[in-house]
Amino acid sequence: MQHYRSLEEVNLQNSWLTVGIFDGVHRGHQQIIKRLTAGAHANEAPAVVLTFDPHPASVLGGQEIKCLTLPDERAGLLETFGVDAVITERFTRELSAVTAYDFMLRLTRRLGLRHLMIGYDFALGKGREGNAARLTDIGSELGYNVEVIPALSDESGVISSTEIRKLIEVGNVAEAARLLGHPYSL
Repeated sequence: MQHYRSLEEVNLQNSWLTVGIFDGVHRGHQQIIKRLTAGAHANEAPAVVLTFDPHPASVLGGQEIKCLTLPDERAGLLETFGVDAVITERFTRELSAVTAYDFMLRLTRRLGLRHLMIGYDFALGKGREGNAARLTDIGSELGYNVEVIPALSDESGVISSTEIRKLIEVGNVAEAARLLGHPYSL
C-alpha cells in the first residue's frame, strides 16, 4: 500500500475512491472500505482512500478534536482491509473554500476517478455543497459513478467516531472497542 501526504503526489487511473476522515476506522467505516476494495479489485482498479489532517472541525470550528487515530495509524488500519493507496491531504481554510466541482475535477485528474463511494451523511466542498445529489450530477459530467453507503447501526444507535470518543472520555473502553471493531490504543 502507498501512503501519500498530498494529492499532488498521486497519478493513478480508473480509481475507486472514498473520501472522509475515517477517524478510528470503526465498523461503519469498515463497511465502506470493504465494499470499496471488493468493487475496485473486482474491476481491476485501485482502491483509494482520501482522508484529511488535521480534522476539519479543528480548522473550521476552532474545536480541538481528540482524534482516535493519528494519520499513520489510520493508514495502517485501512491497509488491513486491502486499500491500495491512502492519501492524507492537509486540511486548511483554503481547501474548505474550494467548490465541490473544482475539488472533484482535481480528484478526477489526479486519480482517473471512475467510482466514488460515500457514507450516508457525506458532503464536501465550500459550504458542504457537495452532497450525494450534487456529486452525482458532477460525476455525470466528469465520468465517475457515485454509490452511497447507508449508516451502520446496532442496538446503541449509529456507529460514529463522535460517539466512540464520548465512550473513551467516560472510560468505557470496552464498548468503544466493540464499536471500533478492533482494540482501542493510545
